Amino acid sequence: MPSKAKTTTQRGLGWAHQQQRERLLRAHVDGTPCWWCGLPMYRDPARNWDGKPLEADHSRARSKGGTKADRLLCSGCNRSRQDGGRDHQRPILREQPRPQAFPWPELDAIKKSLGKASDLQKRAT
Repeated sequence: MPSKAKTTTQRGLGWAHQQQRERLLRAHVDGTPCWWCGLPMYRDPARNWDGKPLEADHSRARSKGGTKADRLLCSGCNRSRQDGGRDHQRPILREQPRPQAFPWPELDAIKKSLGKASDLQKRAT
């Protein structure tokens, strides 16, 4: 038989955490991207991708000494994040292209011309 989900108080969060979450929700702007997945977050749970209310997250995990929730995350993202040990693997980082270290337009032009030259050589043979 599955156990009933624990309340915030049973998980050691209590009234102060609930009040902090309310403060974060009041300051939240609908459509702000989630830090974990990058999808837009809304106060209305029905508009969130997982259909659940936003959760207050501790950027420094409670298991590592964090005491105050300082941001909101989607419910599913907050659960995926766990103790923050996988923050470097968050989905939003995998989906973004790596920035070019030095944007050199000349180098891009050279690469294009080399590509065209190799195409011409292939056609000639």
